[in-house]
Amino acid sequence: MRVLSQPGVGLGANAAISATRVWHAPFVPIRSQVHISTLPPRGLQPRLEPKGVTTFMRAYELMLIVSGNLEESSAHSWISTVTKAVQGVGGTVHGTPDWWGKRRLAYPIKKQNDGYYAVFNLMAPGGALDEFERSLRIADDVLRHKLLRLPDQEASRRGLTAVSA
Repeated sequence: MRVLSQPGVGLGANAAISATRVWHAPFVPIRSQVHISTLPPRGLQPRLEPKGVTTFMRAYELMLIVSGNLEESSAHSWISTVTKAVQGVGGTVHGTPDWWGKRRLAYPIKKQNDGYYAVFNLMAPGGALDEFERSLRIADDVLRHKLLRLPDQEASRRGLTAVSA
């Protein structure tokens, strides 16, 4: 806040009385005035990293469409590939992946009309699946994938997180 003294400004007949005009600078909080909550968002479970850093596990759903030109056994091997990749970044696959088998695609993808569908429920630290998702994007056998972070209520309904009030 700056205070500038300007005698006689806007006082009319009382020009002999000095007035002060107060100008306010924009509010910029000092670091000690900013409150950053150290509590996790609702529905997250803490996980202790090897270095002693605590991160929070998030619930995800992954839908994977593998090329229909593969044999079913090689397409089925993508389940173990995904499981190992998720465990490699510190996450877990919750339950058994839902294997839908070979289905007709709604429209051709990469000049293919069929694909093997699989749905996974995952728990992983936030941001840990970025590199894994990148590897799915460049894999030739994967036609499409969709990785969604589940809302807290849906994750609790599926048994992926503890119910929080």
